[in-house]
Amino acid sequence: MNKLAQRLNFIEVELNQVDQRLQQIVEAASPEINDVGNYVFNGAGKRIRPTLFLLAASQSQISSMPYVDAAVALEMIHTASLLHDDVIDQASTRRGKEAVHVKWNNKISVLTGDYLLSQAIEIMVSYQDWRLMEIVIEIIRNMTEGEMEQAFADHAMPDLEKRYFSWIGKKSASFFAGCCKAGALIRGADYEEQDKWSDFGFNLGIAFQLIDDLLDYTGKNEFTGKPVFGDLNNRVLTLPLIRTREFAGQDGIIHRVFDNKIESDHQLSEVVQAVLDSDGPQYTYQKAEEYIKRANEITEEIRGMHSLVKEALKELTRDVLDRKK
Repeated sequence: MNKLAQRLNFIEVELNQVDQRLQQIVEAASPEINDVGNYVFNGAGKRIRPTLFLLAASQSQISSMPYVDAAVALEMIHTASLLHDDVIDQASTRRGKEAVHVKWNNKISVLTGDYLLSQAIEIMVSYQDWRLMEIVIEIIRNMTEGEMEQAFADHAMPDLEKRYFSWIGKKSASFFAGCCKAGALIRGADYEEQDKWSDFGFNLGIAFQLIDDLLDYTGKNEFTGKPVFGDLNNRVLTLPLIRTREFAGQDGIIHRVFDNKIESDHQLSEVVQAVLDSDGPQYTYQKAEEYIKRANEITEEIRGMHSLVKEALKELTRDVLDRKK
């Protein structure tokens, strides 16, 4: 058991129940959805969003079991987004195995994502709390806006780094923030504490996405569970590449990839090497450290946080910086 798992031991029962409920939901569906759903949820998902929600919802000596279904719904929303993203990006693998659209087809992947999203919304509605629904709607809206803005991005845009942080703030960090805020809300925390939890999740989410984008260049398939250089292949503008571009010559290999003039795997390898030889990876990691530092500062600002929750959050921030997948 690693250190993070040890720190999360006090919500281990709830986290195990999340996995069980995910299986129960797909098993109760049609045979077709059951088949695909079992394949999806038998992967090595990190379950970081349910974890954040349950940590924010935790109270001393009070079980978080009544909140498990909400944690399940958040994981289903995340999984639905992955199923859709893999079709858009034509990613070949996810969580160390064939992506759903490869094993079946694009239609099956999209429809499975739609089904999971509908089930997640049904679960959230059952809590009969419009404030909770507002958080969920904001998560989905922000994810869509962030993905759309990044998809329409052009390397000639001004303030590209600033725009990048806006994109990942919407598509990644807002989800983490929403999970934390929802957990604090459902526990009965006041508005000030909800906002603090939201700020913690946002900063953690930015750091998480920065490391994710860094791993696209420095990671290995067996660790990440998905193809490396996927963002580059799809011409997705992430910070390691944006930073490298700022100091590259106008006629160099970096600018040719931005102009879609890269035609071979060899040229793609040259782009990767140019990024690795630049300060792009170091700069990206440094930015992640800054956001993790702020996240840790926020945990000290949240009044009345149980020591077990605080230690788990600190270990979680360390895990984000140290992760290789």
